[in-house]
Amino acid sequence: MSAAKLAPFLLAVAGLCGLHLLQKTMPAQANAGATLAAAYVVAMLVCAAAFPFFIAPGQTMVEGLSSVPWNAVAMGFAIAACELGILLTYRAGWPVGSTAVMASAAMTLVLFPLGIAVFGEALTMQRAGGIALTLGGLYLLTK
Repeated sequence: MSAAKLAPFLLAVAGLCGLHLLQKTMPAQANAGATLAAAYVVAMLVCAAAFPFFIAPGQTMVEGLSSVPWNAVAMGFAIAACELGILLTYRAGWPVGSTAVMASAAMTLVLFPLGIAVFGEALTMQRAGGIALTLGGLYLLTK
């Protein structure tokens, strides 16, 4: 696998590990809404600093901003739901070692049929086997 394909994946893994560890260790008395708002202000500043590096050649900053689609707003709501859900899940006592994989597995089970129905993704024997293993893994993780 090329570094160009592996590097973004490793960045995501590192970020998700940090996110889960930090959410698990968040003090119970910290206001969940204020805590996430502060985290997202920092995230917004980081993304704003990175913005110029992702401008297409020949594109102005204004054109880059105007290219933001409507679903970016909806994505903001989805991100907030994810983060609030995980933070509250940890506060409810779920283990850091399996919460993320259980949430990802459950998400996969929801997205799998949507991928087939909405995006025309193929249902292969390998993917069906993967779903069966995912269901088995979820079962084992909840025991």
